[in-house]
Amino acid sequence: MRFLLTKGDKWLISILFVISLCTILYSLFLFPNHTAKVAEVRVNGTLVKSMQLRAGYREEFRIGGQSEYAIIETNSGKVRIRQDDSPRQIGVQTGWISTPPQQIVNLPYRIVVTIISSEPQDIDDIIR
Repeated sequence: MRFLLTKGDKWLISILFVISLCTILYSLFLFPNHTAKVAEVRVNGTLVKSMQLRAGYREEFRIGGQSEYAIIETNSGKVRIRQDDSPRQIGVQTGWISTPPQQIVNLPYRIVVTIISSEPQDIDDIIR
């Protein structure tokens, strides 16, 4: 038995193909897959500030007073402890971090800066 396509069948298949392709492209533009990265700043385990990490965005945040302070800076998707007055400057020497689950720890003032993201990670497990 032979299966023959008529001219009308070919038109119908073409129109359905174009409609389905347009629907797929429209949904990709309407719902883009943006994964937001956030730097969470915690002091003594309590969330103090969430800072957005995105291209072209810059923010500074100061923790503490005149003494025992730390300045946390974000710039174009990266975060660091720019300045503090701790004795060994380990948090400052860590430098910029930009990928989850990296973190910066400042033990004298109990500050932990962690990058959180909604995108899936290639890490199997983290033992805490």
